[in-house]
Amino acid sequence: MKLYPKITIVTPSFNQAEFLERTILSVINQDYLNLEYIIVDGGSTDGSIDIIKKYESHLAYWISESDNGQSHAINKGFKKATGDIYNWLNSDDILYPGVLKIIADYYQRTPQIHVYFGDRIIINCKDDIIGINEGPSFKNWESKYYLKIPQEATFFTRDIWEKVDGLDEELHYTMDVDLWRRFLKHSRFKHIPYFIGAYREHDLSKSVLNFGANKKFDNAKYERSLYKERYAYKWMSSPRLKRLFFMMNQMRLAYEKSSKKVRLEKERIHTIAHKVEKITEVVS
Repeated sequence: MKLYPKITIVTPSFNQAEFLERTILSVINQDYLNLEYIIVDGGSTDGSIDIIKKYESHLAYWISESDNGQSHAINKGFKKATGDIYNWLNSDDILYPGVLKIIADYYQRTPQIHVYFGDRIIINCKDDIIGINEGPSFKNWESKYYLKIPQEATFFTRDIWEKVDGLDEELHYTMDVDLWRRFLKHSRFKHIPYFIGAYREHDLSKSVLNFGANKKFDNAKYERSLYKERYAYKWMSSPRLKRLFFMMNQMRLAYEKSSKKVRLEKERIHTIAHKVEKITEVVS
């Protein structure tokens, strides 16, 4: 008899009909029966609502109405959530197959940890792979100097979300890293050496618009400076020190990837993601 924790995924959506269906399918095709999927749409006018209605039977809840931005939409979604584990997946990103079983396994085996993050694939509009982000494990004190984990590949417990009272709705660009900082006060983060999700890079994605080569939006610049003021040491803005910590991370990543422990862990994860099981009972 296998008991599966309930996983809640919230997708904030606004006028991204071009990608939304692929996002939804990546969730509902996970073959995970104890899934609660919520979509919070900001009043789209581009056909997104028709796509949401097409998959309405797979959703625990959805709504389409104007809101105060992405952070507000995500918080609204999690107020409806009843799961043990949370994740939000933006309407242009995707989850990789079988990852919810992996997250459930880590949740059950490491109850002392409340945040789990994996690795990221970077894709373009046509779903072609154009890059990857792999990161090593880290200790909490190291996060003062280097904290870069992929949002769509990060899952966390309901308990820790409620402890920090969700996202800061005043933030629209740095709300995820701000949330990670507040999580660090309550839990270690567990790195899962597996590609959990894919971030879609396209001309209208928020990260490209606001943190790309042009960095042209004043609000994004303000939030970056606010984040540094809240959490980073001023001397850490030194390019030399940034390069040093990046190199140290890459060295640790290379070591961990070559270690027998991590290679065995990857094999175990691969088995979890791909095996077919008969589930006899699901936690409600």
